[in-house]
Parts: sequence; structure tokens; C-alpha cells
Amino acid sequence: MKKRLLVVRQNVFLGLLVLLILFGVTSSSWAAAARTKIIVVVPHRILFTVALPVYIAQEKGFYKENNIDVDAVFTRGGGENVQAVVSGDAQIGLGTGTLAVISAFVKKAPITIAAAEITGMDAFWYVQSSTAIRKMEDLAGKKIAYSRPGASSHMAVLAIADQIKAKGLKPAEPVSLGGIPEVYTAVRTGQTDAGWSVAPFQLDLVEKGVLRVVVKGDEITAMREITPRVHFLNNDFAAKNPDAVRGFFRAQQRALDYMFEHKEDTAKIWIRRAEMKYPEAAVLKTWDYYNRAAMTLKPIRGLQDTIEDGIRNKFLAQPLTQAEIKSLIDLSFLP
Repeated sequence: MKKRLLVVRQNVFLGLLVLLILFGVTSSSWAAAARTKIIVVVPHRILFTVALPVYIAQEKGFYKENNIDVDAVFTRGGGENVQAVVSGDAQIGLGTGTLAVISAFVKKAPITIAAAEITGMDAFWYVQSSTAIRKMEDLAGKKIAYSRPGASSHMAVLAIADQIKAKGLKPAEPVSLGGIPEVYTAVRTGQTDAGWSVAPFQLDLVEKGVLRVVVKGDEITAMREITPRVHFLNNDFAAKNPDAVRGFFRAQQRALDYMFEHKEDTAKIWIRRAEMKYPEAAVLKTWDYYNRAAMTLKPIRGLQDTIEDGIRNKFLAQPLTQAEIKSLIDLSFLP
């Protein structure tokens, strides 16, 4: 009798254990299903200001805490980012040239600027160390690269040309040569005198003396109070999922804070997730080019200057009305 009672108890215990396991699995699956899925487009898998916050928010569970699942799709930026969000293939575009977003908006693209990526210019321009070019003024009459029309690097190069011209020198000649790898090849083969990059790219070659930095972003006076790149939304998704969008930006804010408070851990995550081949010491030098204050999500600075640049360089036909500007920017999703 005691033996039979023991067997019954064991069966009851096993049954309860199975139910608990099934309940746990079901609860986990239900929680995952309840989270809103967001696809974000990112202009490069290594970029400090956009790819890294996504990695940190994923690794540290900041997205899950806000009831969202975020997948990143890596693009070449600019128009490719805009097209993905306009089509609905992605819901949020990160780190896209402000002018590129405005240009699409005035063509009736259903998008809204929701946050700043960075204020001021974080790119730098370099030359081969064998040249005589050592500073911005030495670029007078020289070819200087940017990525694509409407990109923040394009606006920066135009500002460099104006700054050189204001000193009574022949302005530099802007040339569109694509992304960081293509530009480096162009510098090495003489297609351009100066190439553009952002940290940590090319810093190892600068340390080795192969390349020389001749212009840092903070030397471009016209860009210091301008937001050159923004994060933007698909309007339909934002209207239907406002809480998810707010959750996304809360997570981004926490990730940015973490990046500056825990540099060493962040560097390790960055190297692993982006599959970087740079040594950790070189990666840590990236923080010399950035500060947390410049990477606040609001406000959007220098909008009128950006619009005027767009008109002057024929990206925009006319100024935006106040009603259009109000429709273009919605910072209400930010913490």
C-alpha cells in the first residue's frame, strides 16, 4: 500500500513538473509574441552612433524591457535608408542625412523625423602621409571626398569648401566616391586627395603613419550647431504603434548612457558584434571623437541652415513652410 502511494505521489509530482515546464515555455513564447517587432535600417554595421547603441540595447535587454524586438538591417545609408522606411520594409531609419530625409519628405514620402543622431560633425578627412597636405587650408583646389549627394558628409565637404573660400583661397572640389572602403581605395589610387572616415575606421593607419588626419569634424565651423543626421519613422507604423516607438527611443537613450559609462565593456561588445579586427586599444580611441552631450536625441539644431544649404545646392526647390516643418518633425516619442 505504501509503495502504491509513493508511486502515485511520484506521478503527481512529475505531472506538476511537466505542467510547470509547459507553462514556462508557453509564457515565454507568449511574451515573445506580445513584443512588437521593429526593423531598423542602419547605414553600417560598425558605426559608433547608430550600430553600437543597437548592439548594446540588444545585449543588455533594453529592448525587451520596453516590450519590443528589434532587428537591424545594414545598408549604404542615405536614399537606401529612406526607401526602406518609405516602403514599410523597415519601420525606423537610423543615422540618415537630415537633408536626405527632408528631400524625401517634400516629395510626399510618409516619414517623420523623430530624433537627432548627433549634433556637430563627427567625420574626419585624411590624406596619405606622403603628401604635403597638413591642414584644411592645404586642401585649396584639391579633391575632397564625400559619400553620396545629400549625405551629411556631402554637407560637411561643401562647408569645408566655403570655409577655405572665405580665406581667399580656391575652394576644394567635392567628389562623391561612396562609403569608407571605396573612399580609402580612391585615396590610395589618387582619385581624390582627401578621403572621409569616422572613428574607428582608419585610426590604425593613422597610428602607423600611413595616413594623416587633416580636418576633424569640429573644425568645420558651419557644422558645429547643426544636426547633420537624424532618426526617422514610417508614419503608418508610428501611428499604429506609438508605445513601441517610445519604447525604442527609451532603449536607445539607455544604450547611449551605457556606452559612455562602461567604455571597456562596450568596446568588447562592439568588437564581437561588429566582427571588428581592430585591437581593443585602437577601438577605445573612438571615444576621443565623441561625447555624450553631442549625441542627445533632441533638439534638431540648425534646421533652417540645412534647408538653405539644400536650396543653394539644388536638393530643395524652395523653403519649407512652418506647417511643413511642424509635420516633418515630431519629437513627442522621445523620453
